[in-house]
Amino acid sequence: MVASSSVRPRIGVTSRFRQAIDSHALHHGYVDQVVRAGGLPTVLPTLDPEFCDELLENLDGLLLTGGEDIDPAHCTGSVRRPDYTYHPRRDAFELCLARRALDRGLPLLGVCRGSQILWSATGNPLIAHIPDVNHGQVLHRASLTKTSRHLVLLTSGSVVAEAYDEAKIEVTSYHHQGLGEQTSGDLRWRVTARAEDGLAEAFEQEDAEAPWAVGVLWHPELPADDWTDPLVSAFVSAAGAS
Repeated sequence: MVASSSVRPRIGVTSRFRQAIDSHALHHGYVDQVVRAGGLPTVLPTLDPEFCDELLENLDGLLLTGGEDIDPAHCTGSVRRPDYTYHPRRDAFELCLARRALDRGLPLLGVCRGSQILWSATGNPLIAHIPDVNHGQVLHRASLTKTSRHLVLLTSGSVVAEAYDEAKIEVTSYHHQGLGEQTSGDLRWRVTARAEDGLAEAFEQEDAEAPWAVGVLWHPELPADDWTDPLVSAFVSAAGAS
């Protein structure tokens, strides 16, 4: 469902700082999806955490995007690997954004790394390297440079199942880290989608009355074709209603 308000909800979309080109950058698929869903995207550069509250005051929803691994200094259950890049400043900024947005009840959608930010921000560990756990049963990415496609099983009655109106969907995937077992934090998540290897692929707040907040490990912005992803539409609609 596309947001129908005459005033488009303002969606903050996080970006990454690419040191090789000395620039803030964002895949256009995120922006295109928000626009097609009826939102007004505001691209957020990577800043220091002191700017989080001021930025969030001007937003109706927050989209945490994909990107680099989270530095182990900012999450548990992970280790630094020599073949991956890290951006601790982005980690600190986005973890702050996620926590403050949750405190405000701002609608949130975390995509891939963004879902791992949500998971980590609420005190939960990551799986350092999925192939070490599932032994290649499901390819969550084809290689360091190539995405994969695999099936995801959705929990009946969940936000993701209602958005897609399906029990099973095929998704575009590009990650090697996963979600570890939830710890006993104050905010409880409910896993609402799993890959065929049993690993968590989506989660939402356990409290059905809680504000809209969903994390997915797949990439709803990909493939970047001329279509509108139902979950992004549900997110933008929630932001418009908040």
